[in-house]
Amino acid sequence: MQNEAVLDHRLVGGHGISSALPQQGRRGRKMPPIVLRITLGLALAWVALVAGLGWWTSQRIVNARLDNVAASAEYEARTTARVVDRLFTEMVSVANMVARQGQVIQLAARYRTDPPGAAELTRQQRAAQFTQDPLVRRVGDYMNALASDLRYARIYMNNLSDDTVTASNWAESDSIVGMIYSGRTYLIDALRHGTGQQFGIARLNNSPSYFVSSRIEDANDVPLGSVTAKFDAPEMAAYLTGRHIALIVNRQGRVITASSESFMLRNLAALLPPGTVLPPDGGEEPGEPMNAHPIANAGPDAGQWLIDDKPYLIRRQPLTNPQYQLITLATLDHVAPMRTQHLYTAGLVAMVGLVLILLSGQAAGQMVMRRQEEQYAANYDALTGLPNRRAVLAELDRLFTLAKETRMWVLVAFIDLDGFKAINDTYGHVVGDKFLIEVGQRMSAGLRKSDMLGRLGGDEFVVIGLVDPPQPDDPNGPAEAMRNRLAPLLTGTYTFTECSFDYPGASFGIASVDPSVSSLQAVLKVADQLMYADKQARRTQRTA
Repeated sequence: MQNEAVLDHRLVGGHGISSALPQQGRRGRKMPPIVLRITLGLALAWVALVAGLGWWTSQRIVNARLDNVAASAEYEARTTARVVDRLFTEMVSVANMVARQGQVIQLAARYRTDPPGAAELTRQQRAAQFTQDPLVRRVGDYMNALASDLRYARIYMNNLSDDTVTASNWAESDSIVGMIYSGRTYLIDALRHGTGQQFGIARLNNSPSYFVSSRIEDANDVPLGSVTAKFDAPEMAAYLTGRHIALIVNRQGRVITASSESFMLRNLAALLPPGTVLPPDGGEEPGEPMNAHPIANAGPDAGQWLIDDKPYLIRRQPLTNPQYQLITLATLDHVAPMRTQHLYTAGLVAMVGLVLILLSGQAAGQMVMRRQEEQYAANYDALTGLPNRRAVLAELDRLFTLAKETRMWVLVAFIDLDGFKAINDTYGHVVGDKFLIEVGQRMSAGLRKSDMLGRLGGDEFVVIGLVDPPQPDDPNGPAEAMRNRLAPLLTGTYTFTECSFDYPGASFGIASVDPSVSSLQAVLKVADQLMYADKQARRTQRTA
């Protein structure tokens, strides 16, 4: 155990030359101490100067950009609010105009309520009864022409039984004629108060829509039914054009129209002024809440929020219809890239100065680096990355010297990959190369800390190391111990992208010698002879 401790201490990096060369390469890249201290001093001063000026310049540019975005968002919010207000006013006007049209009043008076038993009929049966009436069809055609001109989803008329007497789509396969809309808030309000409004999800096509209704009255102001103008939210969204995201939200905070689809029908109650959010009224769902909170370091009045982890500058704008509010979101995604761009610019300026400062040292470093790379290439196998024959022999010579000093023995293991030519011939040289690489990786897993694995060339590998002198009653103990560690690792299945095969194992020739009575050439010869003997024995065993 004492000899092993001495060995671990004296081996370079625990793996001989395989660790020594990279470390030497890294030392070769360092500047001389005096040059390094002066260079670092100048570099730090330059970096500090660039960082200070860069931060100050970046802050001024970003703040100016934020002011421009805020002004743009405020202007767009006011402009969009006027457009939305006009749309809502137009819907009310259209509903009122249709409700006061002579033929509509005549039709409403004719079908003021459903006859007994109508509720038990199917929608199609009720529709068939209504559409037999030429007046139903004429009023429906009038509503269809008007809805097409105004891009409304639908205009329809309901009687006091909430039954749809006619509609702009009366002749279509998805006609709502004969549909009974009991309990609809906008219809109830229209009959009670003259007008009714509601946002909801249409049940037939599952479309989010605005419903505006107006009461139909006779000459004596007796209610006869109602006319409803339905305007789909996607059509409303077409008017929310601009650079920024425009949202129409209701008093519960639900986004009922959005210029960006990802916000539609979500809930942003956190953005509404405190005390203005109403609880759900039992109608439509409030919508899935979005994660929204103010940006902490932006200041309380900056209006900067994180919504689902994306930064926005928000502006609120009330609408004429108190049920809704317009929110404008100006994305601030460009701020972080802007700061990053400024950082890169400052970094580039700093780098230019650093390059000038480090130029002379860099030239010397390149020369040393080339020498280290040449030395590495001369001592390592290009395919497996393992030490090559030259490195192995140099390390073995060093081990002989070290073994004499520590009174240890030198162990050499030759490994020859049986059947490697057949693998190349069967699967190709690409698979053969991958096989060699994996063999090296598998054997590396079975090495001791002080062992060194190398590739001699072709399908031949070698392991060298120091071991304690063998016991008199077990002269082959160290060799067998190494064989037991490495041989099982090489047998079994090898799986690659191109193929998979079972490999029966390799031939081993393992020799341990006393360096005081043997030589480097002798141990190599013995190990080589033992390997060929093992190969012959394995071949005989396979053919038996």
